[in-house]
Amino acid sequence: MVLAALVLVLEGEAYPEPLGLRGFFYTLLKEAFPEVHDQGENPFALGFGVWKGQPWARVSLLKEELYARLSPGLFALEGQEVRLGRPYRVRAVLQEGHPWAGLTTYPRLFQGPGSPNLPLRFYSPTFFRRKGAQYPLPEPRLVLESLLRRLEAFGPLKAPQEVREALLERTTIRFLEGRTQMARTEVDTVGFVGKVVYHLPRATEEEALWLSALGRYAFFSGVGAKTSLGYGLVRPYAEPPARLEGPKVGEAGP
Repeated sequence: MVLAALVLVLEGEAYPEPLGLRGFFYTLLKEAFPEVHDQGENPFALGFGVWKGQPWARVSLLKEELYARLSPGLFALEGQEVRLGRPYRVRAVLQEGHPWAGLTTYPRLFQGPGSPNLPLRFYSPTFFRRKGAQYPLPEPRLVLESLLRRLEAFGPLKAPQEVREALLERTTIRFLEGRTQMARTEVDTVGFVGKVVYHLPRATEEEALWLSALGRYAFFSGVGAKTSLGYGLVRPYAEPPARLEGPKVGEAGP
């Protein structure tokens, strides 16, 4: 049950355009795995950015079969010219050695320690489809429901009902620092970028393990709507040991 995030290190101007990146990936997907479009949840997520002055594009694959079919073609792109809205040369295709590359399995998500605190950093605009509109606030229920839905769609485990209820009903926000940022989709919207620490009070050992596993899963799956355009790019971060505080009265906010 492999989960993989492959990063294409690019040579070119700026970073890929969201619609161009999705169009490129869908062409690969149609050739290697056309039946994937029949599913409700996307078993993949895309991303893009710049690291150390180098633009990159990311393909995250949430099903082992998808990884098996697509990874040979992705690795073969090294040294090739591609068009991701703009033309690029692929300098390298990485499965490790880049902060947004990685490989794990679904069982390993649950092998790490559990914690009642889940610090997440939202790197690209994150928003949710809610009552027919895009909603940009990273509320605990929206974030965790998004992660649970994808993990249960493609992984071997389902959260026990009592754990699900605890995660969705009791989780709160301990710390939040961020802002909204424009997201270019078919219809422009805004999404949240920044840091949030989610907290599950009175968490049992099992509940804390599930909360932490969902945080580790977020690195691969993304959160919210339009992850196929590179939005909802999220990863856990190290919570500082000191007590978290917001700006004092009179200080500028984020």
